Amino acid sequence: MQKESVSETEIRMMDNYLKGYCLNRRLLRLNRYEQEYFGWQATEEDLPGEEPLARARMFEIRHFITDMNNSTEKLLLYYHYIRGESVERCGELLNISRAGAYRLKKRAITAAVRHAKESERRVPTEGSQSTEESA
Repeated sequence: MQKESVSETEIRMMDNYLKGYCLNRRLLRLNRYEQEYFGWQATEEDLPGEEPLARARMFEIRHFITDMNNSTEKLLLYYHYIRGESVERCGELLNISRAGAYRLKKRAITAAVRHAKESERRVPTEGSQSTEESA
């Protein structure tokens, strides 16, 4: 059985999708900081449900990674995208060289694209619309 090839565009889109975890975590921290230090309170003009949506996206990304087959690639994705460790630090944790960690990251993202295709999940694509928008 031959493995399906993965394009550079798919790799970039998956990387961007996984980076969404860190972005949403920062958004939640900023909101908490504003509330704590500036007394900021959400108003009607603010986007309703911004925080629950960020948490839901974080859960989706975390679930996507933890749903992958157990492997070194899965560990790198977890530590890099979920725990926020640098690729170099992930290499240290996994006892591999810096260059090896970057090669592993590319293999891990490729494995994530294949996992998304196999599990028939929606792989983020350019110009794609959610099912809610198209309905």
